[in-house]
Amino acid sequence: MMLIKDTEEWASHLFKHAELGDVRRTKRLIKISHQMASNIGSYIVNASGSQASIEGAYRFLRNDKVDADNIATAGLNSLLPALTLSNTILALEDTSTLCYRHNLTKELGHTGAYKQSSSKGMLAHTVLMVDAETEHTIGLGAQHRWCRKMKTLVLLTTENAASTKRKKVINGNARRKK
Repeated sequence: MMLIKDTEEWASHLFKHAELGDVRRTKRLIKISHQMASNIGSYIVNASGSQASIEGAYRFLRNDKVDADNIATAGLNSLLPALTLSNTILALEDTSTLCYRHNLTKELGHTGAYKQSSSKGMLAHTVLMVDAETEHTIGLGAQHRWCRKMKTLVLLTTENAASTKRKKVINGNARRKK
C-alpha cells in the first residue's frame, strides 16, 4: 500500500483523473486540495496564500459546472489499486451532522429534530475503507450528503413512560403519523 506524505503528490494522486469538464478545473481542484491539506484546520483565505488563489478557490466552489459527485468518483477511483492489494477490507460507516451558524445557511436544512432548532447545516454519511490486517486507512470509499428539509422532520414525543408516538412535521405543523 502506498503512503503519500507530500500533500501536493497526494492531491494529484487523488484527483488527477477528475472529470470536471475542463483540465483547468481539475488543476484548480488539485491546487485547492493541496493547499487545504497543507493547512489543516485553516480557512480557505488562510490556506490559499495569495489573493489570486483565494479568488480562484471561491470561483471554483461557486462554479455550477463543478459537481461534487464527480470529485468523489475521482477520489474513489484512485483507491481501486490499493483495494485490490488488501485481503480483507473493512467499510466503516458513520453519519455526521455538520452544523453552521453563519448568515449563508438559508439553503441548508435543520440539524435538530425540532423546528425550533437554531442550528442549520447538513448530514454526511461516510464510508471509510480500512485494511483489516494492517489497520491502515485506504481512503474514503463513499459519502452521501444531504440537507434535512423542514417538511420531513419527525418529532418524537413521549406521551407516557410506556409508549412513544411519532409525529411528522408538515410545513411547520406537527401531525400524528399513522
